[in-house]
Amino acid sequence: MTLGNLLILFLTIVFGFYMAWTIGANDVANSMGTVFGSRTLSLKRIIMIAVVFEFLGAFLVGAHVTKTLKAGIVDPAPFQDPALFPGDQGIYIFIAGMLAVLLAASLWVTLATYWKLPISTSQSIVGAVAGFGIISIFLGDIPSKALSLGTLAKISTGWILSPVFGGMVSFLIFLSIKKMVFESGDIESRANKANHLFVFLVVFILLLAGLSGGLKNLRSVVASILPGTLLDTIFDHFLLKALVILVISVIITFIFFILTRKKRRASGKARSPLERVEGMFGGLLVLTACYVAFAHGANDVANAIGPVAGIVQILVKGEISGTVAVPTWILLLGGLGIVVGVSTWGYRVMETIGKRITKITPTRGFSASFGAASSVLICSLLGIPVSTSQIIVGSVIGVGMAGGIAAIDLRVIRSILVSWIFTVPVSAITTGLIYLLFRAITLQLA
Repeated sequence: MTLGNLLILFLTIVFGFYMAWTIGANDVANSMGTVFGSRTLSLKRIIMIAVVFEFLGAFLVGAHVTKTLKAGIVDPAPFQDPALFPGDQGIYIFIAGMLAVLLAASLWVTLATYWKLPISTSQSIVGAVAGFGIISIFLGDIPSKALSLGTLAKISTGWILSPVFGGMVSFLIFLSIKKMVFESGDIESRANKANHLFVFLVVFILLLAGLSGGLKNLRSVVASILPGTLLDTIFDHFLLKALVILVISVIITFIFFILTRKKRRASGKARSPLERVEGMFGGLLVLTACYVAFAHGANDVANAIGPVAGIVQILVKGEISGTVAVPTWILLLGGLGIVVGVSTWGYRVMETIGKRITKITPTRGFSASFGAASSVLICSLLGIPVSTSQIIVGSVIGVGMAGGIAAIDLRVIRSILVSWIFTVPVSAITTGLIYLLFRAITLQLA
């Protein structure tokens, strides 16, 4: 490998780790912000749990085959067209673009995290990739058809629907808890019955979400355990899959209440009925948050490792591919970056989601987290691309709205909305500027 290629590899690893760090620093609030705001666990324990589940999700179920550029927005094929680029020029220009995408997206997410604003790292990556495509077309490097405006439109629709849908679902969940428990005569007895129902629903929904697209790469992991025929039968037939999950959910619910019965009796002597009710939902909140953290690590690590794996393949094989195999060391790099991000700056955005939008109690936090997880499942089944970050923010707002408009801080919501609006254009423009510099440098290596 030449000295120039070694420099490219070094920058790729650094920028990839930086992108993974920003994912951990900003997006961890998706899963743990409501736990933090409800004071169900201490910040130290929250970070420990987030670190474990984010890393396990990224390493165990993270994309072993991923797209080099997010969502197929830019077609990489023209960069290998000898009619457009002589020699290896196209390959090195493509590398410059991917490096610019990683750095530009990371810089914007870092700023948002500093300002304690929950934005979508996926949205930042999409904006950066679009910026790379637009500047490449403007410079005459690739034809305009290489940029998929239809894909961009579909993704943008998901961004609009995500917070609205998440807010509606969480609003309805919290209202149901309010009616079933808090507006009844004996809140403790009703809460105990409702808790049975919600434990079952949580386990059922989370398992169904994981097997239906919430964990995109789970099938390949399960394939190493189950025989191929049985695996295909379960995964490819929705009703059979739902039946298997139903049985598992009943068993887990039964075991859960057997194991926690003594703890509930002991805690019942020390706290008021309202505190005991909130405590019941605190356990469900943590369970749901663990799933969201695991799923987030599994799905969003691709934002950082996709371009890294793409560049590594180019340097090793000298060819560009739309999808690439991800070596274990790159999965580890992404997982480690997320863990470091969670551990260092994870608390910043967590504070906004958990404390600044509206008051969060365990029941409210559970409603928001469970509503977000349910929304992701429904949208996955309908084929609607969504942003987990925006769904959880919408869910927290929805729960706050259940207490009236005065229960939410409109100034905080306005700041969040403005950051969402600026994410794509800022990422795109920053990518374009960085790309011009990197393009000039990498062309010297071609």
